[in-house]
Amino acid sequence: MKQHKYKSANKNSINIQLLPFMLILLPVISAIVILISARSPNLQGLFAILERISGGFGFHSDYGWLWRATLFFPFLSVAYYIGYTMLKSQQQTFGVQALRLSIKALFIFVFSCFLLGVSWVIAVYVSKVMNFMNFYGNIFDRVATLTNQYPYLKAYSLLEDYIWANLVYFYMTLAIVAIVHIVLSKTVYPRKIEPVFSDYISNIASSNKRSEGLTSSKDELDELKYKLGNLKNFDPSKYFQNHHTFIARDIDNRAKPIYINDSKIINRELPHFSVVGASSSGKGVFSQSFLVQMINKGYPVIAFDPNNDEHVMKNLKYNAEKMGKRFHWINFKDYNRPQIDLLQNCSPYEFKELTNLLFPSLKIKDTDGNYYAQFSRDARQNYYEKELDGVSCMYDLHKKVFDKYGEEALKDDNGNLPQFVKEFLNFANIEMFKVQNSLLIADAIEDGDVIYISCPEMSADDEITYLCKAFFIRILQIIKNRDPNNSKHVFLFVDEFAEFVNKSVKSAIEQIRKKGCTMLMNMTSFESLEGIDSDVNGKSVMTAVKINSLKLIYQQPHEEISAKASKMTGEKIIKVERQHIKRNEALKELDQIAETIQTSQKTSVFSSTLLENLPAKVGIFIGQGEAKLVQTDVLRYPSDTEYPTLIQAESYSSNNSKPIQESNDDIMGAL
Repeated sequence: MKQHKYKSANKNSINIQLLPFMLILLPVISAIVILISARSPNLQGLFAILERISGGFGFHSDYGWLWRATLFFPFLSVAYYIGYTMLKSQQQTFGVQALRLSIKALFIFVFSCFLLGVSWVIAVYVSKVMNFMNFYGNIFDRVATLTNQYPYLKAYSLLEDYIWANLVYFYMTLAIVAIVHIVLSKTVYPRKIEPVFSDYISNIASSNKRSEGLTSSKDELDELKYKLGNLKNFDPSKYFQNHHTFIARDIDNRAKPIYINDSKIINRELPHFSVVGASSSGKGVFSQSFLVQMINKGYPVIAFDPNNDEHVMKNLKYNAEKMGKRFHWINFKDYNRPQIDLLQNCSPYEFKELTNLLFPSLKIKDTDGNYYAQFSRDARQNYYEKELDGVSCMYDLHKKVFDKYGEEALKDDNGNLPQFVKEFLNFANIEMFKVQNSLLIADAIEDGDVIYISCPEMSADDEITYLCKAFFIRILQIIKNRDPNNSKHVFLFVDEFAEFVNKSVKSAIEQIRKKGCTMLMNMTSFESLEGIDSDVNGKSVMTAVKINSLKLIYQQPHEEISAKASKMTGEKIIKVERQHIKRNEALKELDQIAETIQTSQKTSVFSSTLLENLPAKVGIFIGQGEAKLVQTDVLRYPSDTEYPTLIQAESYSSNNSKPIQESNDDIMGAL
């Protein structure tokens, strides 16, 4: 760690030593060149060039410094910030260093032109002084002439107004600009300039390799603690930008903000986000900051939250209402109150996909049970799919089918109703979905609203859990069937993502990005996808997630999981030094070293030990250039923000329908 500090201080000293040289020595040297070229017939061309440069930057021999030259100062301020501050600590890649050196060279050239004007004023004064000096006699007389005050005072009395109008005004202006530059470099520049360069820096640094000495895991942790000790908690909203999305602060780059250009959203180039980590490691902290930015930019947000996080809910609600958008809270745990239509005007194909998830009895089987499953599939295709138009909910569809075709038309060869029909009625009778005139998800998305779904215990094997997963699929269907060129980009947040995964979800991961949707997938680890109990291979889902997402990895306390996550951070080249030490007959080591061998070795950029011990709200950001160690923090909302109100739909009413006679064998008796 001491070595790291030493190197940083050395770089800073080089930069600090450059300014005194430019401000003092450069004008003196240039003044000498101007005086020599003015008196040499062979150097009149050089003199003319120096005179033109001096005049072009505001310095003249007949009147004061031109204020219009201050137009160059904003450029100098920005160039100094980029070349000497922003790019100083970037990785030593050729592209970054070429950019940095080019900007520094341009800054030095322009600033030197100003100082050349200072040299011109000095040369004019020295030339006037020499007019009052007579270098005759011996060497002592000449020295006396040089030390005599009269020529200097006389020249100053004649050029006093000229010197003040040029040098003094220039340096006063330069001092004011320097103060303004210091203020801007701490406030405006980090938020306005750095986002412009973020994508470029990420691309030219995307080799994802570093060359450095070997660092032990303990040293890595000690260095992290040291860096975090110098960092303070921060308000993420201070980094929010209109055209860039703030991700986190780069710990290794002096807490500089990391941004994503919003043009990637507009062009549908933004990947999904995978946020993984142990409980309370910081996943919710990042999710709130990210989703609130999307709400503030006018994008619709849909959130599925099995944990019912009050802070996430209130934060999204507060910011939605602040932006004049509606916040719709759907709660699957409060299923005895009418809330939402599950079908949402679905097409026959979408209905088939939904019911395949909800009703295992519809699956094609290789056993004798397929005989009865066929009756369920026939009932769905021949009756339910044909009556989807205009229905207000599942119950309305079921009633419409029975009113039109009668019970006998749906029975199998044994005179029994197919399993699908019975189970469909059970689901349709749940009050939460027995509605009319409920919220249309497609309309809410286009209005830029926020839809927050509190999910049940997703590991439970009951009707509500199945219906919640089906509702998730229905929302994916709505997103996939939109025209992306005429629709708003939508952000879909899914906490405990592994609980929702099935074949349809895996397919959607690869498709909905092109349809104008970015998913924010939170999970404890990528490996949690391997153990899912679903109709799709977990490893294939994990691969799809990794390929199609930017990754933010928080603490991974399991050694095998942390080792796999460590490999995802990329590789660096370390130098391992081995020494062959001579020993005497007693095997005692001698001071003399016989041989030293250095070998290069590849290792992960961030070790598994580091990932196992990451503090809360500190993670590794992967997918935008080289892996970065980042800091996130809590986005606060007013403490008086009220808990949201549950969405309410009109309860289904069949007053206008004809009464149906009940019987013990009639399934409609349950209606």
